[in-house]
Amino acid sequence: MTDYPRKKLIIAGGGHASLPLIKMGRYWKGKNLSVTLVSAENYLVYSGALPQYLGGFYKWEETAINLEELCSRYGVEFIRARVGSVNRQKNTIGIDAGNELSFDYLLINVGVKTSGYSSGDKIYPVKPMSALIDLKKKLESGDCRKLMILGGGAAGTEIALNLSHPNCTYRPAITIIEKENSLLSGFPQKASINAEHILRNRGVEVLTGNTFKKSDTEPFDAVIMATGNEPESVNISHNFKTGSGNRLLTDRTLLVTGSDCIFAAGDTADVDGADFSQIGVHAVKQGKTLRANIESLLDRKPLNKYSPYSINPLIISDGPDRAIFTAAGLSVTGRAPAVMKYVLDMKWLEKYTMEPENRRPVYMLLKDGMDRSSD
Repeated sequence: MTDYPRKKLIIAGGGHASLPLIKMGRYWKGKNLSVTLVSAENYLVYSGALPQYLGGFYKWEETAINLEELCSRYGVEFIRARVGSVNRQKNTIGIDAGNELSFDYLLINVGVKTSGYSSGDKIYPVKPMSALIDLKKKLESGDCRKLMILGGGAAGTEIALNLSHPNCTYRPAITIIEKENSLLSGFPQKASINAEHILRNRGVEVLTGNTFKKSDTEPFDAVIMATGNEPESVNISHNFKTGSGNRLLTDRTLLVTGSDCIFAAGDTADVDGADFSQIGVHAVKQGKTLRANIESLLDRKPLNKYSPYSINPLIISDGPDRAIFTAAGLSVTGRAPAVMKYVLDMKWLEKYTMEPENRRPVYMLLKDGMDRSSD
């Protein structure tokens, strides 16, 4: 029988890639590994569900994962705090109020924040996504009748589609501003044309090829900033090498360059300088690699290397009944992608919000997806 020395894993940040590690908490205790999650937020708001939540098409429990409850379920310690520093010589992290925590293994997965964000009573950054929860309250109360969205990429466009949908009960007047000459400029042209056509037909003012000044926001009740992201790790004091966009540089095993016990993942990491797109599919798959590699460290085995999917599809929702599916230059708009998105969203979320016996099987998710998307 293997003799496992006592070890401690700290997970800094409760993003997508962290969740498979949390679910291993009780199992790893049997191998003398204790697990602690340090997160600035109690909830992980699922990026794929937030636009439909803002539009009133998903409930809160279909949008967010209670990290504290998840940790409790799997025997993981939960500390609500912000990580301020990492000392790789001492193997410690600094958190709020000057406290330090020691580790044997560390995962840095603190996500991103909207770049260029300037605070203000009516300014709402897309990241961290928790900021948009307060905007929903403002929309529901009728205090937001005129909305500006800065940025016409996937995030800004998807929010505009859901808030302008005919079944959205509070539909504000929306202006969306994008500096490129089209919305969804990095996507297939068909997706860009379809999205813009839908929004214009609903009366959304679409201003492409435009920049904005701060004074432009004055007539609006709220401004959503979807202007691109930077990693939250820029606010952590460290001496790690960084790659594209100041993300922590890792090798293919997701170990931070020059370290044998510190990992980075999700939007925090630039894996081997590959500069992967900041989409959830990478973080979800990296979580599986991390889970295997922590196990390998405990068993003194070689580490696995992260390999992305050959095709990384993305589905942009347009309310409950339509969506835009894109993958490898292909774009399809209609009901089928909306049903597919519902099934994928709920299957993933229920894995972390429900006990196995309460999760809906795929055929039931499919039926529910078709019911909610019917006219």
